[in-house]
Amino acid sequence: MKIYKNKKGLYGIDFNDETGKRHRFIVASNESAAKEELAKRTNAFYKAKNDPRLMQESQMFKDMVPLFITNHINLLSSKKTYLAMFNKIVEYFKDYRLKDITPLAIQTFYHQKAQETSFSNANRYFGILSKFFNCLNDWDKYNGPNPCKKVKKHPEEPFQPHPINEQEIQQLITFISNEVQPCVMIGFYTGLRRQELLGLRWENIDFNSETIYIPKTKTKQPRTLGLTTDIKHILQKLNPQKDGLVFKVTQEQLKYQLNKATKKSGIGHLRPHDMRHSFAVNFLNRGGSLEHLQGLLGHRKITTTQRYLKFKTGEIASKMRVMDGLIPINVIK
Repeated sequence: MKIYKNKKGLYGIDFNDETGKRHRFIVASNESAAKEELAKRTNAFYKAKNDPRLMQESQMFKDMVPLFITNHINLLSSKKTYLAMFNKIVEYFKDYRLKDITPLAIQTFYHQKAQETSFSNANRYFGILSKFFNCLNDWDKYNGPNPCKKVKKHPEEPFQPHPINEQEIQQLITFISNEVQPCVMIGFYTGLRRQELLGLRWENIDFNSETIYIPKTKTKQPRTLGLTTDIKHILQKLNPQKDGLVFKVTQEQLKYQLNKATKKSGIGHLRPHDMRHSFAVNFLNRGGSLEHLQGLLGHRKITTTQRYLKFKTGEIASKMRVMDGLIPINVIK
């Protein structure tokens, strides 16, 4: 660590910061001020060197990124979406020291994401960032407090699926390309999540026992669906194989086809996940039980499945029919 003078007569310092990284820049126009600044930097370096906790807190956010990706994100089943969101977090905080990421800094980031998208999405970013600090604590890479603990989150928006009825499904299907149409039809028939649908494999379809086995799910609990007559008819037309993917369809193709079809059919905006919502509502409207639907959708809690009841035709009115007959109809003038 030393002082130097450039060609313009200005004084700079050459030093190592709290993490051991070397820096060199101009700090003053006179030597005494430069010496004072160097003394501060030197003191901070040796203080951190003798206190591992301070050394950890002085680490840059971006320096901890590879560790988090390798030991957490890469172990997740849905790592693609998770990584995409984490990369946006990195873009925002990469040049921060861990100790400088305050609750206010996180609150500012949180509200920025909420304005760009929604509070539900901002809560997901918040969860990833909180997990980042928790992991560093668990791995003894950061001993400071998790700054996320003092940040206030906004409640999730009310559950608003966009299911479509039988007539709308039949209308929509006519505008889907021949290559993607079977995939969309199976989506409406089974309620599979997008990743489950696009990852459906021939070796997990048993035409003899009439079952479809879904080994990888969001809840990490495998489930089995029934192979109905209509579903078998759709799959048989695809020339069943011993193994491999059933559909040669990408996420982008599926999204594009649904967007195009909804515009041409006049149906409001429809996301791939709305095929799952539509399956649930149509299943109930056609006489399926709530308990059976829970198993088909792979919900851990029945309360999650119950959210679809409000879309069931006549469901709300049926709860009030016990009041019929309270007042004789013939009194109505």
